[in-house]
Amino acid sequence: MGCCKSTQYGCCIAIDHDESIILNKPTGKEIRYGPGWFCFPNWWDAQVMKSIPLQNNQYIIVKHIIDTDDKNAFHARNDIPLTQRTTTNEKDELLNDSEMHLIEIIRGPQIYKLKNPYDRLSEIKSMINLSATQYISVADKLTGVKRVECGPQLFCPKPYDELGEIKNLYNLSSTEYLIVTDQSTGERATINGPTLFLPKAYDQISPIFNYIVLNHTQYCRIIDSRTGVMRIEKGPKTFALGPYESLMKVHDQTIFDIINIDTENAVLVKNLDTGLDELITTPQKFIPSFTQRFIEIRKLIKLAPYENMILIDKDGHHILKNGSKDKSFFIYPYQQIYTQSWSNDLKKDHRSTIQVDRFDTRNQYMDYEFLVRTADNVEIILDVSIFWQITDLYKLVLVTQDPPEDICNHTRSEILSQVSKYNMKEFMGLPNSKLIDSVNSEKDDTFYESRGVNVIRVEVLEKRCKDPEIQKIFKQIIDEKTNRIKNIEKQEAENEIKLCDLNGKIEAEKLNGTLLKIKKENERQENQADGIAEGSRIQNFIGNLGDDIPLERKLQIYFDIQNTRRLDLLAQSKTTLYVTPKEVDTKVINVNTIYPSNTNPIQTNIQSKLSIDV
Repeated sequence: MGCCKSTQYGCCIAIDHDESIILNKPTGKEIRYGPGWFCFPNWWDAQVMKSIPLQNNQYIIVKHIIDTDDKNAFHARNDIPLTQRTTTNEKDELLNDSEMHLIEIIRGPQIYKLKNPYDRLSEIKSMINLSATQYISVADKLTGVKRVECGPQLFCPKPYDELGEIKNLYNLSSTEYLIVTDQSTGERATINGPTLFLPKAYDQISPIFNYIVLNHTQYCRIIDSRTGVMRIEKGPKTFALGPYESLMKVHDQTIFDIINIDTENAVLVKNLDTGLDELITTPQKFIPSFTQRFIEIRKLIKLAPYENMILIDKDGHHILKNGSKDKSFFIYPYQQIYTQSWSNDLKKDHRSTIQVDRFDTRNQYMDYEFLVRTADNVEIILDVSIFWQITDLYKLVLVTQDPPEDICNHTRSEILSQVSKYNMKEFMGLPNSKLIDSVNSEKDDTFYESRGVNVIRVEVLEKRCKDPEIQKIFKQIIDEKTNRIKNIEKQEAENEIKLCDLNGKIEAEKLNGTLLKIKKENERQENQADGIAEGSRIQNFIGNLGDDIPLERKLQIYFDIQNTRRLDLLAQSKTTLYVTPKEVDTKVINVNTIYPSNTNPIQTNIQSKLSIDV
């Protein structure tokens, strides 16, 4: 800005080419543009204004103020030349507001100079840069009309535009869709992907939904809320719902599995037209129709040969299913399985129960514990085991709800009648078999027969005193008896060991005697065999001597030869033989003198012979 000179009568101001001055005269305001000097009286107000540079993404709002105090100064719309009101966008218009203001949008790029001294300028504002995937909702505050501005563009709002949020276009993939509701008409439409969707001004957009995917074992039910028409979609399939369609829910479930009906599974449904239940057993892939409401899948019930079941029909009749005849079956509509609550605790007081719907006709076993009182008023706890069997299921169902409890109570009653006859000492020493003889021998008892059961056997497992002190004393007595029995058994065992030892020795001696007899017999037989052999040799020797020699001489010759052989053996051996004179008989003879002179000697080379008899 140039210099300013002030005098007594006025002021002079120098302004540049990008400046203007607003002079507030008594008759009104006036604007002048530079460059140059401007002089004005001291009583005038002056305001220097610089030109406003606007870039291509900037704009300002200009309000043309009309002086309402001076009615002659009213400016009509056409008072301002069009060239002064024209902006970079020929579509911009001047709009009247309630305060008689004329508003103008000035866009860049340009250097804006103030044209009307009554104008008011806003701060420099930036335009809205919308990309190709963005949009913004704009509402005209004067008319209420809404519109949508979509990119790509550099958007400059109009004076009375109310801007919404900048949003991205809806990018829908090939498996996504959304529902659009036109709020101006109320119509709905489905927008299926893949697409880049730009909503209209009055469109209400739903969340983005994924396509409904059904595999080959699934189906769903769809209802059109506008027409009320229902349809069923079966897989495999992917699809989008229509604008007025929705999935029907059953128990918070919208997609259902197709039901396989086979020999093991059936389906119970309710016919909505007749209100009756139906059991479908034909093998198929079943999808309930709109007149059928699925209730449940019923499994095929299989019974073992020893199992039985009771079914109750709608009239209350009992139907018996026997495992030997009805091996497998379905439960038909309006039939239900009959169940009983059986006590399964040790005391059978119905505090702990199990639900029984299959009745086993085999022998069954259960334990039972109860309290008895002897004749001397001592409380004793009995543990028994009961073997029982179901014989007539109809009677059991009609008479009792808890057969184990009834059997145990009756058994306790029978045992109590026996226990009351004995005192504690007698009762504890009483054999268990005698105690329960009355229970086991009760063949004509109508109690069990009326309930369709049979008690096979009752056994006492344990007897113990309820009072710990008495039980302690009784245990000591039992321990003493046990020790005495142990000692007796130990002594008997030792005696048996000794007896076995003696018996073993006796048997050993008997065997030794038998062995000696056998040895002697064997030795006798050996000697006999040797004697026979030796006799044969002697007989052969004597026979070979001839008949002219007497038998006695033949024997004498044989013995002499044997003695000679013995002497040869003794002479050849290094063995030393010690004998006493009494044990030795020595004689020297001349062999030649033994035989007569007219006979030949048997051994001419032997001169003498030493005969030793031991």
